[in-house]
Amino acid sequence: QLERQLLQAGGKGGSAAVYGNVPVVDLSLPDDEVRAAMIAAASEVGFFSVTNHGIPEAAIDEAFGASATFFGQERAAKAEQAPFAAHLNCGYEYMSQVRPSTGTPDQKESLQVTARRGSMDGRWPSTDGFEPAARTLISAAHSLGNRLLSLLEPVACPHLPAGTLAGAHTLWAEDGQCTLRLLHYPPVDVSSVPEDYWRAGPHTDWCNLTLLFQRPGNAGLECAANPRAGGAGWLKVDPVEGGIAVNIGDMLSRWSNDSLLSNLHRVRMPTPEEARRPRYSMAF
Repeated sequence: QLERQLLQAGGKGGSAAVYGNVPVVDLSLPDDEVRAAMIAAASEVGFFSVTNHGIPEAAIDEAFGASATFFGQERAAKAEQAPFAAHLNCGYEYMSQVRPSTGTPDQKESLQVTARRGSMDGRWPSTDGFEPAARTLISAAHSLGNRLLSLLEPVACPHLPAGTLAGAHTLWAEDGQCTLRLLHYPPVDVSSVPEDYWRAGPHTDWCNLTLLFQRPGNAGLECAANPRAGGAGWLKVDPVEGGIAVNIGDMLSRWSNDSLLSNLHRVRMPTPEEARRPRYSMAF
């Protein structure tokens, strides 16, 4: 329903993103300042980037390296090592996700690692170092995500007892839903791809909060202008040095009585220069 509302407001569009980027929030500032900056961004744009977030760059680099090694294998090997299970939201997918906004498959491959007890049994890739790198990043991202939820909660969800949002996000428990999604957008011949294809079609996220790790130089993520303010077009969510992109999901938007915006976003097709190299990102 949220996607339909945003699309009806002109969200899908093929127009290029305007110059500029989403707000950047420095997490080293006092909590009151951080909270105010996040609430403003989450209410007006639904996206922001955080810096000084506390996750070691080495852990992020190791996870990106493990991702590149996994995706560098033959497709059959990837599917064999991490068979997809839709009921668990786990495993490897190749250009199979079709967005309602486009009706065409996203031009990417992905590996979902869901931190629920037993979900990854028989699905951990066999490439060297993959599991420890993924587990390390999941643990660090979980801690950061809970910190952000706890900062947002008093203003966005004042009806909830303190700690409700963070307490609902568990790792490796029976009811765990937290997921690390590794994404690879292969090089592409843009002249051979129809206009209605996207690396990721316009969509919202169903979760409470998404942390997106991007690599410098891997542009392409864009979010819709805030329809509440009558905005049109798209805004860049380019990688920020030492930063992590954050966006509000459908669940948190509802918990906040729609005071926070779960915004439509997409990954556009690359320019001819960008199309010659792969694009990697990691979402938690």
